[in-house]
Parts: sequence; structure tokens; C-alpha cells
Amino acid sequence: MTFLAMIIALVLERLSPLEDWLHRDAWFYSWLKWLASLGVSARWRLLLGVALPCAVAQFLLDQFQPLLFGLAWIAAAVLLLLYALGRGSQGAEQERYRSQCRRGDFEAALLDMSSRHGWVVQDDELGAPQIHDSVQQGFLYQGYQRWFGVLFYFLLLGPVGALAYRLLQLACGEDAVGERALFWVDWVPVRLLAATFALTGNFVASIDAMWHAWRDSAMASQEVLYSVALAATGEQPPLCEDGGIDGQRAAAQNETLSALVRRASVCWVGIISVLVILL
Repeated sequence: MTFLAMIIALVLERLSPLEDWLHRDAWFYSWLKWLASLGVSARWRLLLGVALPCAVAQFLLDQFQPLLFGLAWIAAAVLLLLYALGRGSQGAEQERYRSQCRRGDFEAALLDMSSRHGWVVQDDELGAPQIHDSVQQGFLYQGYQRWFGVLFYFLLLGPVGALAYRLLQLACGEDAVGERALFWVDWVPVRLLAATFALTGNFVASIDAMWHAWRDSAMASQEVLYSVALAATGEQPPLCEDGGIDGQRAAAQNETLSALVRRASVCWVGIISVLVILL
């Protein structure tokens, strides 16, 4: 039933703009603020903020299990997984960034990404190559947390695992305590996705970067994905001779890395399907 719920959710996610009817997070932020108003410490606020909604979701799933031969459970699991999947349209954001690259307008990219995601910090000394690297890392990590981290914990812990992962992601925007917890929650799935980059790209060229990521336990998730993705695609920094950046090559690099993420997603759907058949 878990696999069926996953397939239904992925199909619905492609067909429907979830932001319009499901991705409403105001209740969670209000819940965290209410806990903060009670004087709950940051660590306990994170724990209670994520654990209690997940406990309620698990209770409801248990109640739905015997209803309609399990169909009610599947419907509830689909809704939880849809809610846990990533927010916004990454494809539209990447296309906007590519347009900015082609125009050579990296100042607009700096303002856009700093206001939307905080991937780069507005700094007069930040050059176009540094902006491009930061944005590329941000897109790769965003692509990971939109679907791979969610599906990893959905398959490992069930629908409540997917919900817990998304709530932890949301909590990190409210409290820095969650960032360390998220780092360790991401540790294994980020490296599994990086290994998939190697498998669906140039494996020989990226094997060293992949093993370095597995050995370096403190390496940031964004750096893991970016270093392996660059090696797997053979992409070089799109620099000009004067030390600036070639906007056309920067846009092309973004498209290449996006294609790598898409190949990895197809690969993992195939892997999950095979595992379901065998197990």
C-alpha cells in the first residue's frame, strides 16, 4: 500500500499545483510561535513542534487502516505525502535564473535569491562566480529536499516519516536549532542521491568526489551534492579570461545539472519499483 500511495501522490503532484490547495504552512508556524510564547526552550520547541503533529497524523492513520479495505489509509497517506513534497515551482525559478544569466544580470540574481531563499547574502564584494556557485548549490539542495529526502523517509518510516521531514525543514526557517538536526537527518539520503548522480553521470570522473563526501562527515549537504554533480557532468566553472563569468555557459550549466537531477529521480523510481517487486 505504501508503494501505491507513493505512485498516486507523484502522479497527482505532476497534475495539480499543490500550492493552491494543500501547501498551507501557516498552521505550523503559528504552532511554533505558540510554543515559543509559553517559554519552551528551542530544543524542546523543535521536538514538540515536529513530534506532536506527527503523533496526531499517526493516530489518524491507525484509525483509517481498517476502513474500506485500506483505501482510506491510502488516501490519507497520499495527502500526507503530497503535503510533504516540495513547495513552489523549481522549474520556473531555474528558468528565471537562466534568463538572468543570459543577460549577465547577476545583481538581479543576487537580489532575487537572497530575498527568496537566503542562498546568497547581499554583499558588495560578492562576485558573479560566487553568486553562481551559491545559487547552483541552492538549486541542487532544493531539488533534493523537494522529493528525495521526503521519499526516503516515506519509504523508511511511512507517511509520518515524510511529514516529519517536511516539518523539520519548515522549522529550520524559524529556529537555528533545527539546522543541526536537519544536517544529520540529511546525512545519509544526501549521499545516496550524490551516489545516484555518479551512477547516472560520469561514474569514473565522479567516484573520487563521491568517496570524499562519504568520508567527510562534516561536509555540508549542498557541498556534497554540488561537488559530485560537477564531477558527474564534467562541468567546469563558466569563467571568462578576465575572471568574470560567461552568462551563456552559466545558464547551460544550470540546465545540465537540472537534467542530472531528473535522471536521478527516474533512476530512484526504478530502484524503488524493483525493491517492491523483490521484497
